[in-house]
Amino acid sequence: MKTDFDVSPSDRRLLKGYGPGIFLAVVFLLMAVLVPTVAPQVITASNSGQSVTSSGSAPPSGGSNVNPGGLIRGKRGGTSNIGGTSSTGPGGIASKPAAGKVAGCHGPQVSGDPYSPPCVTFSGSNGGATSPGVTGTTINVTYRIPPDAEDAAQAVQQIASKYNAANFNDTPAQIERTLQDLATYFNKHFQFYGRKIALKSFKGSGQILQEILGAGQAAANADALTAARTDHAFADVSAISQPYAQALTNRHVVNIGAPYMSNQWFTNNAPYSWSFEPNCSDLAAEGGNVAIRQIIHQPVTWAGSGVKNGQSRRIALIVPDNPVYQQCAKVAADELKRAGHPFTDQLSYTLDLSQLSSEANSMEQRLVSDNITSVGFAGDPITLVYLTGDMHNAGYEPEFLNMGVGFTDLDIVGQLFQQEVWAHAAGITNNGTEPPYGSSLGYFAVKSVDPGFAPSHVVDQLYEDLYVLALGIQLAGPDLTPQNFERGMFNYPGGDGEFGPWTFHPGGHDSFTTQHEFRYEWWDPTATSAYDDQPGTWVGGHKWYTAASVPTGPPPVFPHGVQ
Repeated sequence: MKTDFDVSPSDRRLLKGYGPGIFLAVVFLLMAVLVPTVAPQVITASNSGQSVTSSGSAPPSGGSNVNPGGLIRGKRGGTSNIGGTSSTGPGGIASKPAAGKVAGCHGPQVSGDPYSPPCVTFSGSNGGATSPGVTGTTINVTYRIPPDAEDAAQAVQQIASKYNAANFNDTPAQIERTLQDLATYFNKHFQFYGRKIALKSFKGSGQILQEILGAGQAAANADALTAARTDHAFADVSAISQPYAQALTNRHVVNIGAPYMSNQWFTNNAPYSWSFEPNCSDLAAEGGNVAIRQIIHQPVTWAGSGVKNGQSRRIALIVPDNPVYQQCAKVAADELKRAGHPFTDQLSYTLDLSQLSSEANSMEQRLVSDNITSVGFAGDPITLVYLTGDMHNAGYEPEFLNMGVGFTDLDIVGQLFQQEVWAHAAGITNNGTEPPYGSSLGYFAVKSVDPGFAPSHVVDQLYEDLYVLALGIQLAGPDLTPQNFERGMFNYPGGDGEFGPWTFHPGGHDSFTTQHEFRYEWWDPTATSAYDDQPGTWVGGHKWYTAASVPTGPPPVFPHGVQ
């Protein structure tokens, strides 16, 4: 039976022909083309004499205690520790020149902000040009716009609108204004020691599709050269592909955004590459321990048609053949092998749009022939569009063990999959609960400086990128260098809010990513998403776990409930 979620031959051809748009749909910095428009409830709040339009509380500001939408959970003991690898001054900053004076002050730098660093004040000289891209008054930061962005938006609208009854209206101009407003917000509220972020966008030559597929290094190198030499960047907040992040590192430009790379990759790129997304080494350890302690010894419990519940599980793992991702998959595979329960199947596929359709079909046939009951998926969402469609056509609904990579743990992405099949998906996520558009920290931050503007729907991804940068700048101290940026980050005391727990020093080990804890969730295709008012949402628990703290017994997901 064909449903609205089946992938027709014409859809497959369109996905192949307009690949850049589809892959941009899962690149968070350009996800605005995929995010639906939901008109927020409008109220007026006062913020330092300005009228602020929002759907909840006023944005965080330095002079009031703010709890936007009740979303702040507060810090928990043991969530994150202050690193002890370097000598620090007040507020955990990494350095302070003799000419300037840094002093601690009471409370957080931004009152009501759950991720705020400790408050510090500053007077005197900041040392001037402490690093390339840094002067006594500015910190140059770049943001690259790929040349395939416009065609991408059109392609996503043509395909995604068939699977998600949403509107697509964010424009590059909205994204750029949102970025500039966020830079203004951080300049206003964080301690940058007499300097301000000067954010400059430039049109790159690198095709984002090629880079996500692991190619396009030469063009990425050229764009990194533009950022470093033409725009004199200290940092770039659009490093959303491995080639571009690597190219920026090679030019000694701090870069934010590389998604799901391994711990080893980040260590090799130190002190330049950072991300708010989890690293895949942590995800592999989390998923491996969940499998060992909660999955492999338990019978099938949430499968659908074509798979009998109550039988022993036969697990397959699906991961792209990218070397970094394979390195992380090996972590989980080795753990299960040591536990005496290797994966029944380990399937890899190439991130090549001309092959995704046929590879998904081949994987589906192999999963069925090998009697796989449970599919561990750690790949891209477009493969899942194909795969779940093929499974539906075959009457095969295995358990899906979702690893939360490729933005598959977001409602707007989960809504793209064949819903009768995806109804049997459960897994882990490192993210907090998505607030509705109009009630998030990023939204409030933009509104606090630009009250009459409706921020891009990708505002929270942009906010997280710039937040990581702002943390490093404040914690580096007046002597801003990439090395002091790193030292400061490792001394960040951590935070816990709507984006989940953050730390750069989990368990006493330095890390270049923020997220190291997870919670459980499962997919409900009948419930309405709070984020976009569309059918289909992740139902998540509120208890956070680490790879070391996974309990034994069945996972706390349907039909057992959630914790």
